[in-house]
Amino acid sequence: MTIRPQKQVTFSVPDDVVRECQAKGIPVLALPDPDLIALHAACARVAHMSGAAEYIASLERDEEEMTVLASDGSSAYLLHGLLNLVPAHVGAQLD
Repeated sequence: MTIRPQKQVTFSVPDDVVRECQAKGIPVLALPDPDLIALHAACARVAHMSGAAEYIASLERDEEEMTVLASDGSSAYLLHGLLNLVPAHVGAQLD
């Protein structure tokens, strides 16, 4: 069974919370920016659909469990995957 996310989510501050904040002189917090929420949702969908999120999670689990790399090279996939997670600008600083 596939669970599909809602197409639209509406954020609101309940009236009782607004009244309570006003009574205490506390400003009501701003709601999240809809454009940023939409961008985050799009990135999450791409990561989920591509399998990238699960791949990264599996690398992180393997990294936590493995204390040293195997001498026969069988753990090269882990080193390769973890090195690919390092931002490109880090390598540029080494020059």
